[in-house]
Amino acid sequence: MDGHFAYIDMENPTENPSKAAEYLKELNKIIETQQELLEKQKNRIEELEQQVCDLCQENACLKDQHQRHLATCRLQQQGNSHPTLGAIKENVIQEKNESEGLHVSNV
Repeated sequence: MDGHFAYIDMENPTENPSKAAEYLKELNKIIETQQELLEKQKNRIEELEQQVCDLCQENACLKDQHQRHLATCRLQQQGNSHPTLGAIKENVIQEKNESEGLHVSNV
């Protein structure tokens, strides 16, 4: 339907009241559809805001864990004359304990 003709038809609604009623029905459908879309978008925005909040909390937790890890590494480095050797020794001891634990559990 051409917008120009619709405008001409609506200029004098008394000439064609059924057309005016039809246009109003169409407009009401459009408004209803737009309201439904807005509601869906509002719900989606709320979901996304909750996800952002959850991710911010997770990020803060990970940052805290990372800071504690760095502090632990610094303490270990201060306690050892050579940090890499200390870490290697620690791994060897841990692996030895794990293998002995497996050996004992298999017996």
